[in-house]
Amino acid sequence: MKTAALFPGQGAFDGKALLAAAERHPDIGDVFAEIDAVTAAEAGRKLSAIVLSDEPATMSELLADDPWVSQLAIYGVDVAVHRVLERAGWRPDVLAGHSLGEIAALVCAGAYTVADGARVIWERVRAVEGLELRGGYMAALSTGAERAGLIAALVADGSLAVAAENHPTQTVLSGSAAAMDIVREVAGAVKVPSARLAAGVPFHCPLLEPAVARFAAAVRAIPIRAPHTPVYSPIYGRYYEPGEDMGAALAGHFVERVRFADAVRALHADGVRVFVECGALETVSKLVRRNLDGADFAAVPGLTDAGRPIEDAVSRLRDLGAIEAAPAVPEGLLPGVDAEAFALFWADRGGAIVERIRREFAEYGTPAPATAPAAVPAASVTAPAAVPASVTAPVTAPVTASVTAPAGDLGDDLRRLYADALEYPVEVFTDDVLLEAELGIDSVKQVELLTRVSERYGLPARSGSFRLDEVATMDKVIGYVRATLGEHGAAGR
Repeated sequence: MKTAALFPGQGAFDGKALLAAAERHPDIGDVFAEIDAVTAAEAGRKLSAIVLSDEPATMSELLADDPWVSQLAIYGVDVAVHRVLERAGWRPDVLAGHSLGEIAALVCAGAYTVADGARVIWERVRAVEGLELRGGYMAALSTGAERAGLIAALVADGSLAVAAENHPTQTVLSGSAAAMDIVREVAGAVKVPSARLAAGVPFHCPLLEPAVARFAAAVRAIPIRAPHTPVYSPIYGRYYEPGEDMGAALAGHFVERVRFADAVRALHADGVRVFVECGALETVSKLVRRNLDGADFAAVPGLTDAGRPIEDAVSRLRDLGAIEAAPAVPEGLLPGVDAEAFALFWADRGGAIVERIRREFAEYGTPAPATAPAAVPAASVTAPAAVPASVTAPVTAPVTASVTAPAGDLGDDLRRLYADALEYPVEVFTDDVLLEAELGIDSVKQVELLTRVSERYGLPARSGSFRLDEVATMDKVIGYVRATLGEHGAAGR
């Protein structure tokens, strides 16, 4: 059964649910801390101080703030929800985003780090600054794309465009304020309800054409890697390809239409049966239900305002078989622990625990089974000769792990190992690069890489006090391996 992660865009923010989830899941604060590094450098403000403060922020408050605030807040929620679900053991087969959500999808697929994804959005905001947008906005019309297009054609304003086809009876138009006001009047006259959207910029319309080249150039300067999971674009109606010019692709979002309805149907035709919303307000979950009504599928909301803001999604994915169920607590291991409490703990830490057990078991090895000695006929048994008092039993030297020094430079060898395993260019593994914060290598993947290193050089098992923050950079990984090799008689050069 294939699953898809869907990332909402404009307006998908719930400050109350975010705060409730952040109290239970430290990963959420970690994601916003990575975004803070960008906003602090560019604006002298931390996004977390706005959205993770004591009082929950509202979408209207974010829109009234600097333009980057609402965009990065939505992005941060999308990435944070995905990280929590991933920590619980979920691995989607494909990722897709609605408009702004495509950037979050690319980040969660490993194409950009969280910080670099924030930089993409920062440049996206900068690119439209200073444009003559004439107070433009976006509005959802309760009708299909064909009829909405006819209404736009009737208004006959060059700024107007169909911005998004969400489902058979909802289409978004975008354009200048004057044109959009007339659109809503015309729509009302023909009994088509409309609602203005919570977006500060009229995206996906000709008004943004002057910003395309500037944004494309800015995106091309931001490092990108091959994604580890396919990313489907509802805007282009296809998967992003290796080596694609992401500057041109993401800049094209400014003026291209979002064909979300077609994307949902295409993913379903490709075998996706579970659609998981990595974001707030059930925005895209509702669209999935409208597009696949009557089909075989499940739509799972991510961040909700329930008492268990993300845990409900984890439970649903476990019920659907997309996340391995929490094991029963072995009798006597954790006396008095409530099964529900353990399930929540397992949702947050289970994936990392299983990975560590696998690693420890692989390093431990499988002991050879004991074999009974062959029977010896009684007649052939003779008494042993007397042993002189001066003869003693030989002393057996302790067995130690076989440690192998690298054939060349240790640092170069390790960089190649990491680059080959992750399909990253070797040059990104500089001494001071942060493996998780800058390269997006999560803790589970880091443990897997360290296991490969141990197997390559025959290193002994790591001590129980070992912590991943001891090897947070490439330089620290090299130092750790060099020190371990030195301790065991095969110092790396």
